[in-house]
Amino acid sequence: CSTDPTARSRRMPRDTKPEDGKPANVLTDDAMRGDATLITSDQPIPAPLRETLRRLLDLMIPATGDGRLPSAGSLDLYADRGRLDDAALATLGDGLSGIAALARERSGREFAALDDADAMALVNEYRAIAPQFFGVFVVQSAARYYQHDRVLIAIGLEPRAPFPLGNDIPEGDWSLLDPVRARAAARGPLYRRA
Repeated sequence: CSTDPTARSRRMPRDTKPEDGKPANVLTDDAMRGDATLITSDQPIPAPLRETLRRLLDLMIPATGDGRLPSAGSLDLYADRGRLDDAALATLGDGLSGIAALARERSGREFAALDDADAMALVNEYRAIAPQFFGVFVVQSAARYYQHDRVLIAIGLEPRAPFPLGNDIPEGDWSLLDPVRARAAARGPLYRRA
């Protein structure tokens, strides 16, 4: 991981549009900056792509009909970088840019403005083009959703880390390890002493 703050903006584009020479499906320096008053890690997804992200999240995890569970797009799941490494962040940015560009190309409208049927058709088309994006997006989004305080409360859990309060775990049957201990005692240690 580079400590150079400009390293991300020097990333070479995978493809360019010959008519204007600008990178396609990569985050530009301006897009990466987003709101100049925020630290970069505060908003990992640039402002121009956040509406696309919200719409995609709402398609993935809509609100429940009874309102008990919120939609994923309403929770601002990507408000911080969390555990996103540079590669995952680049994949998300490239994928969101690609979906937005495909929506404009196919419909002349922004992805967020499409109705559910058109948006899902576009998502399915883009899934065939960029499956790696959806691999990162689905795992990151589901994990962030089910760790959000509002969702934890709605499913009956306390919105806290499991420690230091811990969780009650029933005592197990330690005798189940006796065969392993006996085998180790007969054979000797499984590791070499240093």
